[in-house]
Amino acid sequence: MKSIRGLLLWGTFITLIVVLGGAGWLGFKSGRDEAEELFDARLATSARVLDILVAQQVEIATVDDPIVIDIPAPLKDPFADPDESTPLGHYYETSIAFQVWNGGESAIRPKLMARSASAPIEPFAPLQPGWSDRTLDGRIWRVFVLATGHSWVAVAERDDARSELTQKLAFAATTPLLVGGPVLLALLSLLIRYGLAPLSELARRLETRKPDALLPLQLERAPDEVIPVVAALNGLLGRTREAFERERRFIDAAAHELRTPLAALKIHAQNAAAAHDEQSRRNSMARMLDGLDRTTHLASQMLAYSRITGPAAKPAEQQLSLRTIVGEALDQMRHAASTKEQQIVFDGGEPGDGYALLGDPAQLASLVRNLIDNASQYSPPGSPVRARLSRGLDRSIHFEVIDSGPGIPPELRERVFESYFRIPGSAGSGSGLGLAIVREIAHRHGGRVGIDSPEQGVGTRVHVIFDAAGAQSGALKPEAEPADKPL
Repeated sequence: MKSIRGLLLWGTFITLIVVLGGAGWLGFKSGRDEAEELFDARLATSARVLDILVAQQVEIATVDDPIVIDIPAPLKDPFADPDESTPLGHYYETSIAFQVWNGGESAIRPKLMARSASAPIEPFAPLQPGWSDRTLDGRIWRVFVLATGHSWVAVAERDDARSELTQKLAFAATTPLLVGGPVLLALLSLLIRYGLAPLSELARRLETRKPDALLPLQLERAPDEVIPVVAALNGLLGRTREAFERERRFIDAAAHELRTPLAALKIHAQNAAAAHDEQSRRNSMARMLDGLDRTTHLASQMLAYSRITGPAAKPAEQQLSLRTIVGEALDQMRHAASTKEQQIVFDGGEPGDGYALLGDPAQLASLVRNLIDNASQYSPPGSPVRARLSRGLDRSIHFEVIDSGPGIPPELRERVFESYFRIPGSAGSGSGLGLAIVREIAHRHGGRVGIDSPEQGVGTRVHVIFDAAGAQSGALKPEAEPADKPL
């Protein structure tokens, strides 16, 4: 049985059938035996009455003494088994009696014509038709008197015989509950314990597991109800394992990437301390400040990459204007571009189109800044950096950044998206994380990133495409901006 529910339901059903069925059979058998004993006794008494009243009436109808229907001596034995029938009759015959009186309702002194040996010579009850309870020799009798023409027939049954039958029937009815109840509970307890054993095993394995044990859980027997729990726990362990591995990689990468700039900073600090003149000291301090800027940028990039690749980096689905996001991000890059005498040119695309998108504005702004910063680093001073928004034929949103740098060889265009990868011999001072961050943000917004050469064949073009499913055309208020906006 794979399901705990099915196991408990079917197990309970079968257990009830076995236990209550057996108890019901015992109760039926006991009640039937008791009823047959009483019916046998009445049947024997009726046979004797018919024998006397019918077969012998002609011969003895004129006798003065009443006819006494005797009971065989073995049935009168007080040590006889009261529950056993014999060829002579049944013990219950001593608890049944009758009288036949001659004389109707008008007779002054009716005459006793016949009686059973267990009946007295006096009337059981006043000769009046109906039922009554009488006490005779300290025993209670249930009496019924029947008037038949000029005769009275009184039949009686001792109360203890009825009580015994009632008690045995009640005992037969309650015995299944008294005996079967504990048996049923015991069987159900074993059944439930067996059914819930996988949960106990799961709890035991979780309790004895070491904190650093993040391998998936395996159970010997996993019912249908436990499988989702185990799957969820294994999923949680897998995510935790990935988080630990990600943190470990981050620490290893941080130690590796920061070691060189920190070593350079140490050298510049030592040179500044050992300088013999003010100019040398200033040069060393300037190099040290430049190294600090690069180290700070590297640390910022590493933290940004760690955040967007973490499990909690799902973008907040907020409706926004990509044109506004790009414009604000380019405004922030103005000063950095001006220091290299570079000009950033922004083509805002179709007039009146806000380029509505569902996404996280902070992450999208980071995507834009990383693309512009990467293009600025590898473009020569005084060259333009171009950014452009447009629509595809399927209403998807295209964002492109084009630089005037040396370009990326086709065989390395896929590798540059790897974290900490830098093109050998490149002149830029990047950290190797910019394009990795761009691709991760694009993927989290349902987009894709590609690299090719611009139409003029000089530099590099990085294009990001957001599918039409996430882009809501015309969902935002149109913006009136010039199509070509230099910064």
